[in-house]
Amino acid sequence: MKYSRLAYLSLLAIGSFACGSPPDHTGGKGGSGDTGGDSGDTGGASGGTGGKGTGGKTGGTGGGGGGTGGMTAPPDAGPDGGGTMAECPPGDTTLLCKPTGAFPKTIKETGFFPAGADMSKRPARMIEYSPDPALWSDGMEKARYIVLPKDGKIDNTKRDAWEFPDGTIFIKTFSDDSGTGGKPRAIETRFIRKGGGLPYEFYLYKWKADGSDADLLVDDQSGDINADENVPVTIKHMEGTQMLMVNGGMPFMHTLPSRNACGQCHEENGMKTQTFIGFDEWRLNSMLNGKNQLAEFEAAGVFMKPLVKPALTITDPDLRLQRIKRFVFGNCVHCHAGNVVDLHPDVFVANTVSKPTNAQSVMPPPGWFRVTPGSPTTSVLYVQAQRTMIPTMVGGKMVRMRPMPPVGVADIAANQEFLADLAAWITALKK
Repeated sequence: MKYSRLAYLSLLAIGSFACGSPPDHTGGKGGSGDTGGDSGDTGGASGGTGGKGTGGKTGGTGGGGGGTGGMTAPPDAGPDGGGTMAECPPGDTTLLCKPTGAFPKTIKETGFFPAGADMSKRPARMIEYSPDPALWSDGMEKARYIVLPKDGKIDNTKRDAWEFPDGTIFIKTFSDDSGTGGKPRAIETRFIRKGGGLPYEFYLYKWKADGSDADLLVDDQSGDINADENVPVTIKHMEGTQMLMVNGGMPFMHTLPSRNACGQCHEENGMKTQTFIGFDEWRLNSMLNGKNQLAEFEAAGVFMKPLVKPALTITDPDLRLQRIKRFVFGNCVHCHAGNVVDLHPDVFVANTVSKPTNAQSVMPPPGWFRVTPGSPTTSVLYVQAQRTMIPTMVGGKMVRMRPMPPVGVADIAANQEFLADLAAWITALKK
């Protein structure tokens, strides 16, 4: 059972695109999503060049062939390390063609979403990936892409802190279930770029209701970089064989984070490992459409050095504890990586069970621990993860606790499967 939703907004490609077939459905990357490239689900739709999978089968090169193509190796880029010459005619100033340029007012102007929210028609150099474990975000569906600059490779010398070339762009679109007939509808798209006006930059586009385009909320000249915006979303869809609903399937408010909020979360991760969250050895070492995403990226020549074998993974003989460790790694470790407490899988139990909380922002009642054996209701980790019913007074004394994670999840949208596992595990611990 997985806690994250691994469906995609991407639709079955139904037509050709200027630079050939998109990588995840027409000879693109075979097997990747929040953390890798796209999966080549179908044969190549008619188009120019299709994606060549250096680690997999050949995609549709110019037409209908190419069943489950391998990961797309970026074709020859145009001027300034952007898209292919077919994608970037002379004078094109989109981010696709000039990846360190200014972010435009609308998402279509970036060059990455020529058909609006229909992501089946996108440039071939956008490689889809899917991290596992993934970040829980109100139960919303996410489609993620990485775009590397021309000849750009990832320096993987440090296994837990990859270095990305300037001009690398990560793109993540969030969707809910409020489209016609309960279909996915794009709500927001976030961009993270390395190497623009600052070492890392964070931008957010809000989609129009019809999915035709999305507007940049705060640019570099105007707007409040600390301002959030709340929008209504609906989560009600099948995830595997189970129905996933938040707030009983009724609309609730989802927060579009400020630019500063995005930056703080990623930069916190960068203090210990890397600024880009979710694209790493742990999370790419996962199967998607029958292929290992990490192996596919290596086969495509994305890394500077051969990967160390075996690849990092999260295991535990106790399957419930393994699920807990995976969820914590995907949702907590980017902040709790050792600056106050280290919640990495190998030290999670040692650093939580019967350990007092020492964060300045948290002041639990006496006798409470991060994990109190046999007592979820006096375990800080469990109580804060509930997000609701967090006490402010206990035994006549004021306490200070807060929902966790502090951003990215509505209070009514805590992951119930994780909470059930966490409560059962804590209850079973010997006092």
